[in-house]
Amino acid sequence: MRKVKISRVIILIAGFAIIAGLIVLLTIWVLNMFNGEEPVNTPDPIISEPTEVYDEFTIELEDYEVFKIDEVDFNFVLADIKVGDSEAIDYSLGSLYTDEKTVDITDYQKYIDALDGAGYYVGAKGVDYVLKSDKTTDTFTVFIPVEDKQKESLTIYDAVSKSQLSIDLTKNIGDPNELKYSTGDDSAISTDDYVISVSNAYIETSLVENGDTYTYPSTVQIYAFVLDVIELNDKSLTLEDAVFVPSGSDEEIHALDASIMSMKINNFMSRTVSEGDHGALFFEMYSPHDSGISYSGTLRLKFSNSDNWLSIETEMN
Repeated sequence: MRKVKISRVIILIAGFAIIAGLIVLLTIWVLNMFNGEEPVNTPDPIISEPTEVYDEFTIELEDYEVFKIDEVDFNFVLADIKVGDSEAIDYSLGSLYTDEKTVDITDYQKYIDALDGAGYYVGAKGVDYVLKSDKTTDTFTVFIPVEDKQKESLTIYDAVSKSQLSIDLTKNIGDPNELKYSTGDDSAISTDDYVISVSNAYIETSLVENGDTYTYPSTVQIYAFVLDVIELNDKSLTLEDAVFVPSGSDEEIHALDASIMSMKINNFMSRTVSEGDHGALFFEMYSPHDSGISYSGTLRLKFSNSDNWLSIETEMN
């Protein structure tokens, strides 16, 4: 009988211990719920934007325009070509060729000159002649001549990747009027020694410096004033300096120096000129649309045969 009582006591004590333990655990849980502590959040993993990584050279056609102009004896394509490489792009235009064996894409100047003579300027489309970039992928607009004006398709080959880019010459026909530029009415600077005509400026886009594309901020545009030497008595005439003063401003903007060259037209700065010479002066200015700069102003020229500056009123188209 005594043993039974002892067993009951042990059971009761164990029961009370279990209940007490549960009460303690419940108390701790309740205190944690109301002690104001915020739950610990695990941050979401950072997902990086995918980047293009190239193990080898690649080239592809993104878009193109076909131009057919009656005034010249060839057609041409302005092809937007995307180039990718494992390092900064330094691609040679000479690696491209077409299925027309008579065409050398690197010999573009004769075609550009013919278009220029007919009043068309492919620079209006931002054509690239130097295919270099600090990026590992970039898109360039490449001038591709087509000598057979009846040709309906063209294949462009890349000697590096052995890729082929196919173009349907009956589609994506561009508007030649988009390539025309107006230099306005020519004004002449006339002295006893020379007569030089100056045309209103147009926007220039195909500049290079030391073999690389000349870069400038997106808020800036390059304006080119075209000069033609009509008569010249002084055989050693050199243009030493040139400034443009926008209307309503006292700011003098100096022409870019002789190291900046255009793929389209000679830079006249610091050159000794001859009768019949055709060239331009280039001015880096804030975009009129962004800064409110005037489209008109005064072009001032300093030639080597005089200490005086010559001035002429002109405009930017």
